[in-house]
Amino acid sequence: MTEDIHWYALKVFFNKSLTLQVRLEDAGYKCYCPLGVEGRPLISSLLFVRCTEQQILDFKHNAQPDISFSIYTRKEMRANRFDSGQQERNIPAPIPDNEMLAFILVTSASPETYEVLGPDDPKYHTGQKVRVTQGIFTGAEGRVKRIKKDRRLVITVNGIVAVATVHINPAYLEPVSEN
Repeated sequence: MTEDIHWYALKVFFNKSLTLQVRLEDAGYKCYCPLGVEGRPLISSLLFVRCTEQQILDFKHNAQPDISFSIYTRKEMRANRFDSGQQERNIPAPIPDNEMLAFILVTSASPETYEVLGPDDPKYHTGQKVRVTQGIFTGAEGRVKRIKKDRRLVITVNGIVAVATVHINPAYLEPVSEN
């Protein structure tokens, strides 16, 4: 049985995101770290890696002590190793491909075309879900949100981060079903 490959978010400490990215890529993993001006990480201490759950856990367990990082997790019921029962455990939280692809699309554009809003916050989930049909963000899905009196498309990686584009003409948007 093979495990599914997903994106996972890592919180990297002491400004070592790019160093960890190089080590992960050298080990054969695909990584994404949004970069800002002068090639510095756009979002301090955030790195994404694409692999299986077991691979990221093994990498974390065997990581060299000069780079400290944690894996964004969620709670899930899993079998207890010591008896036949189950217990709630923190496990790496996979990021859906469509969320990650939209995030990469927006943060790969020129920095003046979007704004980093910081950690994902439930208040960014209030607008209608839409897809961009024209322009540099064609295909990106997110929610419409008014920020600073301007209509923008907010892209979230749930529980991790949210970014907002500059103004998008409503004519370039189409509604997307919640399913």
